[in-house]
Amino acid sequence: MNEIKINQGYELYQIITDFGDPLEIFREAFQNALDEEATMVFCNVHHKKRLSGSELYIDVWNNGSGLPKSKVSNFFDLANSTKIDEHGLPIKGKLGYKGHGAKIFFNSIEVQITSKCENEYWSVNLEKPIFQIETNSSIVYSDFKEPEELNLELPKDWKEGFFVRIIGHLHFKTEHTKFKLNHKNLRDYSKWFTGFGTIATLYDETLKNKDIKLYLHGIDFETFSSELSDKSIIPKPEVQEIDGIEYELIALGHYFPEQRYSDKDMKKYVKLINSNKPFWDYYSRLAYSERVSCDNNLSFYFAISIEGYETKREYDILLTRRGKPRTAISHNDSQRYGIWACKGGVPVEKIDDWIEGGKGQYSYLKAFVDCDEFNLTANRGSINNTEIEKIDLIKRKINEIFNSKKIKDLLNERLEIEKLETTILSIDEDGQNLEKRFKDSNKSKKIILPDEKVLKEPKKLKSGYSESETLILLIHIISNYPDLFPFQLFDYDTSKGIDFVVSDGSHPKYIELKGTMNKRINHPFRHIHKFITYDIGFAENEIIEDIESFKAVLKINRKDTFQSFNEEYKGKSYTSYKLEPNTAAINSMEVIKLKSILSDILGATFE
Repeated sequence: MNEIKINQGYELYQIITDFGDPLEIFREAFQNALDEEATMVFCNVHHKKRLSGSELYIDVWNNGSGLPKSKVSNFFDLANSTKIDEHGLPIKGKLGYKGHGAKIFFNSIEVQITSKCENEYWSVNLEKPIFQIETNSSIVYSDFKEPEELNLELPKDWKEGFFVRIIGHLHFKTEHTKFKLNHKNLRDYSKWFTGFGTIATLYDETLKNKDIKLYLHGIDFETFSSELSDKSIIPKPEVQEIDGIEYELIALGHYFPEQRYSDKDMKKYVKLINSNKPFWDYYSRLAYSERVSCDNNLSFYFAISIEGYETKREYDILLTRRGKPRTAISHNDSQRYGIWACKGGVPVEKIDDWIEGGKGQYSYLKAFVDCDEFNLTANRGSINNTEIEKIDLIKRKINEIFNSKKIKDLLNERLEIEKLETTILSIDEDGQNLEKRFKDSNKSKKIILPDEKVLKEPKKLKSGYSESETLILLIHIISNYPDLFPFQLFDYDTSKGIDFVVSDGSHPKYIELKGTMNKRINHPFRHIHKFITYDIGFAENEIIEDIESFKAVLKINRKDTFQSFNEEYKGKSYTSYKLEPNTAAINSMEVIKLKSILSDILGATFE
């Protein structure tokens, strides 16, 4: 028999780095605490100043049962866990049974742990784990130490507890990654993707009544604290100072808003909070909350909460608002809301596509499928290790519930409100846009013709003057002065920019229209007779290029004679513009600058 061998260093490295989101540090640390029956979990993310700069510290400690000396290897070893029984099966209610979770801590400069239990009080540290893998293809940790040696002591009044300190985690080395440790982001992650976001408190009264608290201090807690008085957050954050550090107290369990689904209740709430938002934006209804049984003794808990636009944003403070861009830590409705698969009450991954005939997104609700039979991947980021037959049974039941008359009616009711919201929003936006356009039109530069008719100068955009508004101005000029130009426009096309067809002897040619003529031309010079532009964005003698890479130079004649079908304007002195190509195969091209024609030929003034 030949024994299968494992490349130990390579496998360790893969496990240490095999996590989708570095914030899973907190998911693992919090879950370890909850698995050990902790009721108080502290998390303090901070920087420690050194002569060479500062070092990032992630400290998490709890009053759970702690880790005996005899089982210290369960923390450091791969696929070794205190949460499996003698048959290698997960102990019911324990999520950290893979023996992989704590390895995400090892992607750092140092990991220190302290444990207190059964008259034992000790510390161990692990230094430069990645460097150890690179040099030795293995990892070793220290012998037992006294906690004061590492300055890693648990509160004196705790009989049991566990402390993990992660120093210099390698993912958070730059400002581009440290923002994830901001307090707002950590509190959001904690309430959605860790044990503190469990939906199990919805149906497990024993768990709900245990009064388990997370004491959280993110990297910029002071900023968050200063904003509390200016923001209406539901539930109202509770802050407590302990040993000179402020923490936000976060209760166990996902937040489900107070139910408001009758017009009377929603209007009453809007009046209570003195909101000027539409009352239906505060809709909230727990439409379904039941244990569901399938064949083969398979069961799962299923909950559907339908929520309005403002209801979601009362407790989800990182949710984007209409018309506002996303920030580095914000998310939109479709990213966060929808149908989630859960293990032990903790959301693992979105499964919107399980709904047959669905639209792919359910941003007006959050639904949770919590099943103990889901088998998670090693990094606990997916339920893909679950047997296909079990998945199919659960899918079938979920679709039955979604297709039941009660749920269909409630979802359709909310969809109608969503459509109404969209319609009203569209009307409001149209009104606001109308007001803005009216104000902007009054700010626009005016072109005053000699007969006192007023035209509007094209709007100036980042790329130059508006091409479409230049077309409108040209139409007005031709309408008022039909014989001004010595050519006739036969046809026009706006599918690829704006151009006109004119006759050049017996050959058709283009006149290209531009708001501002720039140095790159997206048409071949060989087919262009003239350019009409409101202004020119480059100087005399500068070279411009067409799509065939032919080049031409801008020439200016400040004492030219104007050609016109109208005798009044024919022969007037004006400044003309011409593109002279670098090859005899292409004719020179006149550039009609409307701004100059208006002032030099027509005698218009600008205000």
